This record gives sequence, structure tokens and C-alpha cells, in this order.
Amino acid sequence: MTRGGMAGGRHMRGFVFTIDATLALFLLVLSVVVVSFLSLQAEDAPYVRLGIARVGKDTLNVLDRQGIIEAGSTPQIEAALNGTLPSNVGAHLQVSTYYYESGSFSLLGMKDYGPLPSNNSSTYGARLDFVGMKNSVVANYSIVRMTIWQK
Repeated sequence: MTRGGMAGGRHMRGFVFTIDATLALFLLVLSVVVVSFLSLQAEDAPYVRLGIARVGKDTLNVLDRQGIIEAGSTPQIEAALNGTLPSNVGAHLQVSTYYYESGSFSLLGMKDYGPLPSNNSSTYGARLDFVGMKNSVVANYSIVRMTIWQK
């Protein structure tokens, strides 16, 4: 009788451990699925796009206040972009400059700075307009368009 009683106890104890391990594995898989689902949802949230667009606008304001855009130096602009933007964000600048003559603006030129985004990345935009003055007269008008994306 002693042997039969012990064998039955061991069998029940193994069954409880199996249920415990199965429940733990189920909770682990459920946690991984929930975290994956929520992180995918976070990428599509409008707040992510808003954050990236604000980073772009802030970067343009920094470059403008430091006079870097107006200087037009390619190495200086690209160094400032690399130093100002977070490492997980890429940016491309396009500067269109118009000169003012006889009451109208004419395109003087366009310059591009930074790499272009890849075809599969979501891009966002920021824009900055500024006027160049000479002797209290409008000399030129420039539009800076920034395309920004997550790497």
C-alpha cells in the first residue's frame, strides 16, 4: 500500500508541475504578443509623426538662428544637421532662393543638402521662409523645405 500511495503522489505532483509550466509558457507568449502588437500600434500613432515634424521645425529654427542656412555652406549645413538631429532621424534640405527685381521675384537657384530618403520610409515635412535684406530693401526671398524621416 505504501508503494501504491507514493506512486500516485508522484504522478499528481508531476501533473501539477506540467500545468504550472504550461501556464507560465502561455503567459510569456501572451506578453510577447501584446508587446509586439502595442509597439506596432505606436509606430502608426499620429503622435510619432507630430514628434518628428516638430524635430524638423526645431532643427530649421536652430539652423536659421545660427545663420547656417543663410551662409549656404554645404559642409557646415550637413555638419549642423548631423549635430542637431537625433541619430535615428534623417533629413534632406532643399533651399530655393528668389531675387527681387522690378516688383517681382525670380528664381535664382535651388540647392540640396543631405541624403534623400529611401523609397519605403515615411517622410514628414517642415518649411521655413526668410527674407534677405540689403540697405533696408528686400534683396532675396528663400524657402527652405526639409524632408525628415526615421531611419
